[in-house]
Amino acid sequence: MQKDFQIKRILIPYDFSETAGACLNHAVHLASRFSAELFLLHIIETSTFPGLIAHAFSGFEKKAEESSNEKLQELAEQLTREHGLKVTILTEAGKIYKRIVHVARQAHIDLVVMGSHGDAAGSYSAGSNTVKVVQECSCPVISIHPNTPFTDFDRIALPIDDSPESRQKVNFAMEIARKFGSSVTVIGLTTSSNEDYLRKFRIKVEQVEDFLLEHGIKSDSVFRAGEDIAKNTLEAARELNASLLVIMTEQEPSLSGLLMGSYASKIVNRSTIPVMTVRPAEVDPDRITVTF
Repeated sequence: MQKDFQIKRILIPYDFSETAGACLNHAVHLASRFSAELFLLHIIETSTFPGLIAHAFSGFEKKAEESSNEKLQELAEQLTREHGLKVTILTEAGKIYKRIVHVARQAHIDLVVMGSHGDAAGSYSAGSNTVKVVQECSCPVISIHPNTPFTDFDRIALPIDDSPESRQKVNFAMEIARKFGSSVTVIGLTTSSNEDYLRKFRIKVEQVEDFLLEHGIKSDSVFRAGEDIAKNTLEAARELNASLLVIMTEQEPSLSGLLMGSYASKIVNRSTIPVMTVRPAEVDPDRITVTF
């Protein structure tokens, strides 16, 4: 049985940019809803300082660390004062995505919140950094487009294919929906036109919908067919006016493509809707269950 998804620690990589500020608004809202601790992480990329080894700061590098901690502490005190949050600050040196993944693991982070596009090429939220964090981080990641207006996650889009891995997302979407009072629309995605297959697939989608309803989550479903599942996912989410899209990362292959190729990276890079990516559990696919 899959464990319940709980958010007790939220990590936000923070580079003092406009994009980071937009993500912080979402992270603060999530932390408030879940009574979670917020971790502010600033990273001094080692490529900026040739010869820098680990955390052995000296001279200018040491001043950069001190300046970062001072600014982060100021921000942390403001967040505590205005929102009553517990905030931990961290300054790290290294490759951006590697330090984010490392800190998420070491600090037992439950959720990372970061931008899907940066203000500049060196931003934490530049596409390549975000996609690498999504692919390598063991906890879920919410990526947010900088132009996305702040909103409650009141309508969640949950794409489902025919693979057992795909249904691992359900408990994650359900927990967000519980805290925000959201409705969930299950998007049944298929590349097949076979009537017998489609009939069986619709039954599986209905099982997901029923599972959500049984747990008090308002739910419905829509279906999309076609080869370009990333395009179909994004179009369906936009048509639904979704405020959060929940997908899987790409750790294991899937016949339908939801876990294969560049699906996750396309969604993260193209979506103007916040995207929550969930990593598949490392279990026997034939034995995966989400209790339905």
